[in-house]
Amino acid sequence: MFYYHNGINIYYEKYGCGKPIIFLHGWGCSLGVFKHVVSAIKNKYEIFLIDLPGFGKSSNLEIPLDVKEVTKVFKDFISKHNIINPILIGHSYGGRILIEYASSSLNIDKLILIDSAGIKHKSIKKWIKIKLYKLKKHYFKLTKQVMKYNELLVNSGSSDYINSSHILKQMLIKAVTYDQKKLLKNIPCETLIIWGENDNTTKLKDAKVFKRLIKKSELVIIPSSSHFPFIDNYSYFIKVLKSYLEV
Repeated sequence: MFYYHNGINIYYEKYGCGKPIIFLHGWGCSLGVFKHVVSAIKNKYEIFLIDLPGFGKSSNLEIPLDVKEVTKVFKDFISKHNIINPILIGHSYGGRILIEYASSSLNIDKLILIDSAGIKHKSIKKWIKIKLYKLKKHYFKLTKQVMKYNELLVNSGSSDYINSSHILKQMLIKAVTYDQKKLLKNIPCETLIIWGENDNTTKLKDAKVFKRLIKKSELVIIPSSSHFPFIDNYSYFIKVLKSYLEV
């Protein structure tokens, strides 16, 4: 199914009936990443899976949207579908959107953040790396070293950045440079923080910051898993999820 918002077609799928749950996927993924999780709980809940703008079957974007703008799309989706007090589950970038939403809305029952992004890290090493990149880029462009210039662009940045389109690259920059730490203390609802113990994408130390700043929160660390604990240790994750949902 598609939902239309200001020129953007948002693809979503709906399963089951009961208490509403909405899943938001991470960067570079689509709603399909959660389907095996949904199969374990759809008999008791009304579940919405959404392809975020620019991903999956949703429209490609003509302009980059920041976290606040994507959150507006999500908020409008909830409003237009008359979804009351949903349980919200977000992974990585999807967690960013839910942090933004939950910090300013009371229309939410519970929040589940899975290896969520949202905290900006300051690093001298990273600052130096960025400065060197900009100097090299300027030099190669000035001296018309086209091959070295293109090679620098291709090999710089994270795999998420490298594999993204031009518009999504700009969106990713907007996201990772936006620090949401200040919003965490404004989240009023009960929150479960789930984290892979070996996550090298969003570090476990971030989970501990979430736990400290979100008032009504609990942290569960999933063993033998990295950034995708619901894939790496599926059975353990499902036990945790079901236990929390049924309380």
